Amino acid sequence: MVIRDVCSLALYCQQCGSIHVHGIPYFSARRETALRCESCGHEKARLLRLGKNHIAVEASCVVCGTKNRFVYVLRELHRAGLEKIYCGTDHFELGYIGRRRRIEELMRFNQAEFEALHPHDGKNFIEKQRILLEALNRIHDMAQAGDIVCPCGSEALTADICGSYIVLECERCGSYCALRAENAGDLEKLRFGVGLRAPNLA
Repeated sequence: MVIRDVCSLALYCQQCGSIHVHGIPYFSARRETALRCESCGHEKARLLRLGKNHIAVEASCVVCGTKNRFVYVLRELHRAGLEKIYCGTDHFELGYIGRRRRIEELMRFNQAEFEALHPHDGKNFIEKQRILLEALNRIHDMAQAGDIVCPCGSEALTADICGSYIVLECERCGSYCALRAENAGDLEKLRFGVGLRAPNLA
């Protein structure tokens, strides 16, 4: 029996929102490999060989910026079906690891679900993902710079995606606001902080 790939890995690109399946080779002389987006070339993750029996996947979360490290046993991965990968800090879905066929089936299902919910916009699935991720990036940068503050004075906020909106919620008092992230115009508003000032958290 010839084993070329122990399993496959699919991660959402933090730059453009697209997702592609990468094969993880069972045997490789390279200790570290950069996994890049096939659409824009952005580095999505690092694949590291940890001895003969383990590999690690390092990927940052687009929501909170946390650098996650996931360690897997090669022998177990070879038998795995499908496993979702989540950020360890905010539980944001980063992608999938497992058998290529199972991953591709889930990706097709997600696309079909989007088309069912948005029958006139199905072809823009990747573009919608890109805009949401770009909006999250901008919100994260502003939060890091201290530009987003709740009326209660707290800068500790969580961000969740709900459809075409990003919902910010204060961890101290529970105030929240919903920011639309559906098109280029919404991104332009975020660039100038429209909708992100304290009075909008209520």
